[in-house]
Amino acid sequence: MGTPRVGLRRIGPDGLATFALSNLLILATGGLSWLLLWGYTLRWSRGLRCPGRGHCILVLGQQLVAGVPGPGYRLRLLRAVRLARRNPQARILVLGGQTSEQGPTEAAAGAEFLQQYGIARERIQTEDASLHTLENLRNARDLLVGQQDADEPLVLVTSRFHLARAVAIARGVGLQVCPCPAEPGAQVSAARLAREAWMLHWYHVGRGFARLIRHRGMLERIS
Repeated sequence: MGTPRVGLRRIGPDGLATFALSNLLILATGGLSWLLLWGYTLRWSRGLRCPGRGHCILVLGQQLVAGVPGPGYRLRLLRAVRLARRNPQARILVLGGQTSEQGPTEAAAGAEFLQQYGIARERIQTEDASLHTLENLRNARDLLVGQQDADEPLVLVTSRFHLARAVAIARGVGLQVCPCPAEPGAQVSAARLAREAWMLHWYHVGRGFARLIRHRGMLERIS
């Protein structure tokens, strides 16, 4: 069994407080606040086409299966391969730390997969200290400081069910991104969409609450 991606210690008391507040808001609105975000997440999962070019491709990792990328992660990596082949100047940043008890980090496994499909090692950069989407994208921003033209959006590759939350967080940490779904089709698991809407609700409630009370520490962690 893999280790949890996010433990209680890593969330911290502020995260737990906003988690509770988010769930209370869902209950107080009779689920309406969650339902609105579910519809928003559904539209994101169905309505996007992948950009043809991009000079920097961010690939969000996913927990490994027996030490190697599972089906969903492979789709993300294969999308990055196709994008990189269209633009030989593009580089790829693979994101993800060690979320399994044994084996490599998500980023290292992803980089090895890309090389097996003919992407040169010098085109690949890895970030292997993050355990969840917020850390993925915050660390990516810090790695790319000074490397990226501010007017050039990054191509953000992830699964369709994950796009809405990933883009919200990316923009929240100051990244200009062009979202790219990993899968060619628009069929998405209803259960996964429901969970993503719930996680996105938590993110927006936490961000809004931190701004409302002007809590610098909370804002620094989520932006």
